[in-house]
Amino acid sequence: MRRPIRKFAIGRHYRCERRRPVELNKESKVPDTDPIGWRGVIYGTPVTAVDGTHVGTVREVLGSDAEDIFHGLRVRLAADRRDVMVPADDVTALSHAKVETDLSRSATEALPTYDEVSTYHLASVGWLRKHLGWTKDSTGDEEPG
Repeated sequence: MRRPIRKFAIGRHYRCERRRPVELNKESKVPDTDPIGWRGVIYGTPVTAVDGTHVGTVREVLGSDAEDIFHGLRVRLAADRRDVMVPADDVTALSHAKVETDLSRSATEALPTYDEVSTYHLASVGWLRKHLGWTKDSTGDEEPG
């Protein structure tokens, strides 16, 4: 028996574990071509351009789990092996089989390289932790709350 897909948060982003693509999602009996929510997209799902050509694979799903907001996808391009961010506005369909965008292949390759941003929060700082100041967020995989 296969274990269910486990999802976990990274900073403010939502990431899914790597899993082999299958013809039928055995946990839910949903065909691969049916639409799914942004939380159902898994690592390694193919990404296609508006004309149906393969442009890359999903590396990370970007969104706020606490606010249930989908920001976009971090995509590893097939052509030059770099990561770009495809905004949520440019994603037209999500399924277990593939992610469809309304961008052409050249427009996808022209997107800027994805840069992970460091985030900070207010915390007690100083030798005795008596002062309020900015502290860099940890690199852990869990989102607070």
